[in-house]
Amino acid sequence: MTGESRAIERQIFIDASPETVFGFLVDPKLMSQWIGIFHALEPHAGGRFQVEVSPGNIARGTYTEVTRPRRVAFTWGWDSVDPNLALTPPGESLVEIELEQRDGGTLLRLRHSGLPDVTIPVHGERWSLYLDRLQEVARG
Repeated sequence: MTGESRAIERQIFIDASPETVFGFLVDPKLMSQWIGIFHALEPHAGGRFQVEVSPGNIARGTYTEVTRPRRVAFTWGWDSVDPNLALTPPGESLVEIELEQRDGGTLLRLRHSGLPDVTIPVHGERWSLYLDRLQEVARG
């Protein structure tokens, strides 16, 4: 698939309501518990999405959809000191998160598309790590 982009897909069950999980996707104070060290979020279509994930690595984009408590989507790209991450400039890829009430909790599905092949492994590893953290903090 050289020259093309692929998507990362992750799915986790969180022992919390979709409304609770949704808060961790749009509230900077809650988001800081599972991903990033600085957050500038304007959670509405067209609003700013900015998370300093680690020192010198800032994910930037724009919210494309915010449907409480079921779906959040935003563009994603990097202002980064890491040359591989910098291959995806701000707003270049798309993160879509769907929340579905299930079995007394929430099934979360994440899809991150539009990434260059070289960045698929690191994004895949990091999304798994951060979603595990979200699973822990959202259930209290």
